[in-house]
Amino acid sequence: MSAGDIVLQARQLSLRVPGRNLLEGFDWQVRAGEFWCVLGRNGIGKSSLLHAAAGLLRPAQGDFILCGSPLTSLSAMQMAQRRGLLLQQQHDAFSMAVVEAVMAGRFSSGGWADEAEKRGAALQALARVGLAHLSQADLLKLSGGERQRVGLATLLVQAPRLYLLDEPTSHQDIAAQLEVMALLRSLAEEGNAVVASCHDINLARRFASHVLLLGERTSQGTVAEVMRTDMLEEAFGCRFRSVDVGGSELFVSEAGR
Repeated sequence: MSAGDIVLQARQLSLRVPGRNLLEGFDWQVRAGEFWCVLGRNGIGKSSLLHAAAGLLRPAQGDFILCGSPLTSLSAMQMAQRRGLLLQQQHDAFSMAVVEAVMAGRFSSGGWADEAEKRGAALQALARVGLAHLSQADLLKLSGGERQRVGLATLLVQAPRLYLLDEPTSHQDIAAQLEVMALLRSLAEEGNAVVASCHDINLARRFASHVLLLGERTSQGTVAEVMRTDMLEEAFGCRFRSVDVGGSELFVSEAGR
C-alpha cells in the first residue's frame, strides 16, 4: 500500500455496551500517512472503538475493512500482520529481560528462526522509544510509563500497517509524552496509518493530522476542520478559549458553558 490508500474503513458501524449505544451508523476512513487522535469524554467509546477495529469487540452492526479485506474474514495471523494494538495497561506474569519481551513482537513475520535479526530489531525499537539503556532490565521492575513504552517498542517490532494505541501517553511524564506523540507522527509520515485515543487536546492539536471527536454528534476530519472551540465545547461540555502561544494555537478549558 502507498500513501493515501485506505488502510481501515468503518461501514455503518454500530457499537453498543449494556444499556448504551456508543456509535450508530458510523462511517470512517483511515488512510496510510494519517495520524488520527480520538478525543471525547470518559466513557464515550474511545477504547471500545479501538478494540472493535482490532477485532477484539464485535460490532452490533456494520463492519470494518482492514487493508482491503473484511476484518471478520482474516485469520489471527493475518490480522497481526496488518494491525497492532497497544492497550492502556500491560500485564506481565513472568520476569524476563526487556529485550526478550520486545522480541516477541516479531512473531507475526514468521521470523522466529533468525535470533540475531529479532534481537537487532528489538534493540532498534527500544532505542526509538528511548529505552535502549533498559534492554537487560527486568520487565517486572519497570515503572508504568517505562512498561508502556516497552509495549510500544514491541508494536514497532511487529510492524503492522495500522497502529492502534489506547491512551499511549498515559503514565508518561511530560517529556515522554512529547516523544511518544512525535514518534507516532513519524510512523504516519513513514506511510503507516496511526490511530490513538488521547485525553490531551493540545497534544492532539500539535501532533495529529486528523481528529475523530466522539460525542452526541461525532465529528471527523483534519485538525484544522475539527479542533475548533465550538466543537470541543459541544463534545466536552465546558468552555474553551483558543490562545496563540508563540505562533501555535492552544486550547484552554474553563468551567461552565
